Amino acid sequence: MDILPPGSRLAVVRSQLAPSSGSEGSSTPSLNDKEPFPDYNEADCDNLASEVAAEKHNDEAWNLALGRAVRDEIRELQVDPNIIPYDDKLTTERSQSALTRMKEILSQPQMRMKTRDQFLTLSNMTLEVNLIIFHHSSEFLAPNEISKAKALTETILTHFAWMDTMLADLCQTVNYTVSVLGQIESEDLDVYTKLCQMARIVAKNLRKPRSLERKLLGQFLTLYEEWVHTPFLRLRNRQILNEQTSCPARAELSRQIIAIWDVVSRCIESYETYIWATMNIREEFFVPTMEALNGAPELWDKYWRNNMGKNTGPSEADPRGCDASQCE
Repeated sequence: MDILPPGSRLAVVRSQLAPSSGSEGSSTPSLNDKEPFPDYNEADCDNLASEVAAEKHNDEAWNLALGRAVRDEIRELQVDPNIIPYDDKLTTERSQSALTRMKEILSQPQMRMKTRDQFLTLSNMTLEVNLIIFHHSSEFLAPNEISKAKALTETILTHFAWMDTMLADLCQTVNYTVSVLGQIESEDLDVYTKLCQMARIVAKNLRKPRSLERKLLGQFLTLYEEWVHTPFLRLRNRQILNEQTSCPARAELSRQIIAIWDVVSRCIESYETYIWATMNIREEFFVPTMEALNGAPELWDKYWRNNMGKNTGPSEADPRGCDASQCE
C-alpha cells in the first residue's frame, strides 16, 4: 500500500471509508453504515402478517357475533311469539328438532319479511292440523275433526299449488332465455355488445335464486313430514284395514294430506332445476364472454370506433383529446 501525504485529499477520503477500530467485530451498524435500500426483513413481514391475520380474525368474530345477535332478536321478537304453543309431551324428538330448525331458518336476517310471514302462517297451520287430527279426540278422524283439518289443508295446498305454478313458469322462462342467449351468441357482434344484450335479457326475464328459500322449502317439507304426513299415513293405513264402510270425507282429507307432500316436493325439484339452469347460463354464456372481453383489450378500441365515435369529429371521438373544461 502506497504512503500518501498526511494532508492530501485522498488520504482524508481513505480514512473516512476505512472501518474504525472500535467498530470491528460489532454486529450493529451505525447510521452511516445503513444502506438506502435495506434488505428484505422476513421477521418484520411475518409480524405484520400475523397482525393482519389477527385483525381479520377479530373482524370475522365481530361479524359472527353481530349476525347471531340479529338472528336471536328476530327469533325473540318475530318468530317465537308467532308460533302457536304446543305441549312437548305430545311431540317426538324428531318433530321438535324439525320445528326448532324451522325457527332458525325463519330467523335469518336475509329472509324477506313477506316470505317469513307466509311460512310462519304455513307452519302454524301444520301444527294446528297435528293438534286437530291427533290430540282433540280419542277417535282418529272423527267427523268434526275432519272438517276443521280439511279447511287448513285446503289453504296449505292452495298456497303451494300457486307456488308450484310460479316455479314451473320460471323454469319455462329460463328455457326461453337460454334460447335467446344462444341466438345472441351466434350473431356477428362485438363482445361488449353481446354482453350488454345478454345481461339485459337475463335481468328482464329471470330472478336471482336464493339458497335460503331452497333451504326453507326443504325444511318445511321435513316439518310437514314429522308433524302430519308420516304419523297420519301410519294411523290411516291401520284404520282403512278395520273400516267396514268407506268414508268419503276421510278419503278426501287423506288425498289432500298426500297432495301437499307431493306439491311441496315438486316445488323443491323445480327450484333445484331453476338454480341449475341459472348456473348453467353463467358458465355457458357469461363466463366465456367475460374472458374474451378481459383478454382482448383491442376489443375496447374497436367498440369505441364503431359506437362511441359515430357522428363525432376525430378530435371528439378520441377520449384523450377531451377538454377538461368540457367534461365538467
